[in-house]
Amino acid sequence: MRDDPTHLAEQVSSVLRHLVLLLRRTVAGQPVTSQQYGVLGSLEGGPRRMTELAEEHAVQLPTMTVQINRLEDAGLVARGSDPADARVRTVELTGEGRARLRAVRQARIGHLTRELAALTEEERATLAAALPVLAKLGRS
Repeated sequence: MRDDPTHLAEQVSSVLRHLVLLLRRTVAGQPVTSQQYGVLGSLEGGPRRMTELAEEHAVQLPTMTVQINRLEDAGLVARGSDPADARVRTVELTGEGRARLRAVRQARIGHLTRELAALTEEERATLAAALPVLAKLGRS
């Protein structure tokens, strides 16, 4: 039963849901939603096309446009043009967006650090050993 992919998928899904909720609580009450912070994180590597962002976040382009409009109104992103094709609109982080993203990451890491400190050394070692497998799942 332990090796059954369906049973394991159910367990992984449940655990990940709870971990995502744990991380979301660190930004509760902020003017930017956790989904919008996800978009900011997608822009960390540089300007991106709106269509790429929508695809990455598994939403329709109009939904992503609404998110980007809100982030732009908050001064966290700026729109630009693709140097290879001026018709294509891109989005990039502003300095404020980068600072806000950094602050949220620090808050999340601080919260996780406190949670991980409550685990035993053996539990932390087990979690560390599972990270490469979880990372592999995230890339598929």
